[in-house]
Amino acid sequence: MSPSAPEYQRIALEQFSTSPLATLVGMRSSYLANAAAGGEIVAVTDEFFAECKNMIQPEPALSCPGRFTDQGAWMDGWESKRHNPTFDWAIVKLGFAGNILGFDIDTSHFTGNQAPAASVEAAFCPEGDAQAKEVEWTQVLPKVDLPPTCHNYFMLTNPDGKVYTHVRLNNIPDGGIARFRVYGTVQPIWPKDPSEIVDLAFLGNGGHSVLVSDQHYGSGGNLLLPGRGNNMGDGWETKRSRTPNHNDFVIVRLGDKGHLLKTEIDTSHFKGNYPASILLEATNSDQEIPVNNEWVTVVSQRKVGPHEQFYFDLEHSDKVFTHVKVTIFPDGGFKRLRVFGVRDVEGAQLPKGKVEIKSGKAVVV
Repeated sequence: MSPSAPEYQRIALEQFSTSPLATLVGMRSSYLANAAAGGEIVAVTDEFFAECKNMIQPEPALSCPGRFTDQGAWMDGWESKRHNPTFDWAIVKLGFAGNILGFDIDTSHFTGNQAPAASVEAAFCPEGDAQAKEVEWTQVLPKVDLPPTCHNYFMLTNPDGKVYTHVRLNNIPDGGIARFRVYGTVQPIWPKDPSEIVDLAFLGNGGHSVLVSDQHYGSGGNLLLPGRGNNMGDGWETKRSRTPNHNDFVIVRLGDKGHLLKTEIDTSHFKGNYPASILLEATNSDQEIPVNNEWVTVVSQRKVGPHEQFYFDLEHSDKVFTHVKVTIFPDGGFKRLRVFGVRDVEGAQLPKGKVEIKSGKAVVV
């Protein structure tokens, strides 16, 4: 445990949109415990009324009055049974290792059966069993009160700067929690081989969208999530344009600067609203959002189609880039953007063969 209790600030719902936590969302920060980002429940003491995995789903919690299961009222969240003499807990494996900056312990729709209090601990356990005795747990949020049916935002005012892979949410003593959000900054764990080809745009490798022209139906940050998603809702989609020569774009800061070799544009689930064509450019900048930078075309404007994965070799692989800009013509959306390359670090060498993407990984053939 930490030698002193961590400090925090409770943020009211009406103040959240202007808080530092909200500013971080979609930039260098993410919901680290989000199931869509690979978060998962690895252990839980009790989930009698409602499964713990509900708590880390990306969608807001639902209310379904009058709906019952064999155990009792159906609740969209985690709910343990009554009368725990100690407390319940759940261990969540974060989707990505990262620094923890804050939480939302959401009790929405739990009107009298919510957990009355909670606390959070964290551990770094990239391999092995997070429940092993040798794993060191650090308190990152002390015991806090949880009112019924509301978001409970907590921002750490003295984050310890450590990298964590797991959190343990203590449900004190028992009851329900609708959603559990862990706000934090992704800290990638890079391969030991500096020459290994990696997806530099991937959220888990520290890639993040820094500027999006339009995200009316879906966030530009969704492009960097793992997997191929479930529907159009977890991709990027703009509204329909009605002006000639229109285009939309997303600028992504790569997780590390590097030599770019191959890209994937995945239009999965976009069957009637995919872009007519795409353009990929890159630049090298120390700025979060490049200003007045020269953009280099690495994929000239190409047509794409519906519900398919499209692969393009990248030009100028001899240059080092920090950002990419994907432009769609005239509008629409797609599911995922992958930018495979080699980091610009000591000992790294570019591959001598052709790069192909197989089962989501880059291989040299």
